[in-house]
Amino acid sequence: MTTALLVFGTALFAFAIGSSAAAMLQRDRLIRSGESFPCRVRSSGGAGLGSRNRWLRGRARAMWVRDVLVLQRGHLVPRTLALSVRLPDDAIREAGRGEVRGLGRDPLIVKLRLEDGPLVEVAGRSRDSTLLAGPFLAAVVTLAPRSD
Repeated sequence: MTTALLVFGTALFAFAIGSSAAAMLQRDRLIRSGESFPCRVRSSGGAGLGSRNRWLRGRARAMWVRDVLVLQRGHLVPRTLALSVRLPDDAIREAGRGEVRGLGRDPLIVKLRLEDGPLVEVAGRSRDSTLLAGPFLAAVVTLAPRSD
């Protein structure tokens, strides 16, 4: 009986270490692509992102592939979600004080209209504004300071 428990425990431990290593490799591959950025996401409902109007716990990594925003969440069990975006619903805006945490000073938020209708807000660091805008670079233009 003790031998069986020892073998089972060893196998379980090996599985946990292997899956953690695979998750880290997958995340590192996304980071090394150079086109990904850390972000936080919240949905107005219907996008498969949990409850409405609350930022998902923890940061995600995102990357644009044409007009699809690919999100990867989770450290031990990575989950990948592809959001097909129709267009930005508004220009990129600066987050209000205390609105988003974990993205440094002065994070930016873009509101995206998905192909199937719901709105999703994606927040990113201010230095990642062009990566955050992705194929919708016109949304960044409004952030440029005026030269009067």
